[in-house]
Amino acid sequence: MSVNRTTVAALVALAVILAGCSNDKSPTASSTSSSSTSSPPAPASSAPGAPLDQSRCLDIAFAKDNLMVATQADAARRAADTLEKFSPPDPVKAAIEHFVTTLGAKPTDPDLDSNRDQITNWIKQICPNVNP
Repeated sequence: MSVNRTTVAALVALAVILAGCSNDKSPTASSTSSSSTSSPPAPASSAPGAPLDQSRCLDIAFAKDNLMVATQADAARRAADTLEKFSPPDPVKAAIEHFVTTLGAKPTDPDLDSNRDQITNWIKQICPNVNP
């Protein structure tokens, strides 16, 4: 009986791991047969660099969230520094700095939506599998 439970537990764990590690883009027969090299496809947009790995994308998403909810200057600066490690373009840097100076997202901020969208769109470009 315990062997069956162990086997079932192992299969469930394996299924969870495989589901978590897979992405939505599985290769098709035409895409695998047309190229014998293993180089990644070129990004469709003009996003700077290749998409980042999941760990870095989570760092970026959490830093963006921390910046949005910051209530103290040092917390906002730490979140901004984390985001700026990934070399955002100048408009995104300006949006990040906006939230550092306002100490996070404020509902009364007339520039809230435009600055938040700048950061969110940049994250979507470099981390397509993350919903920031």
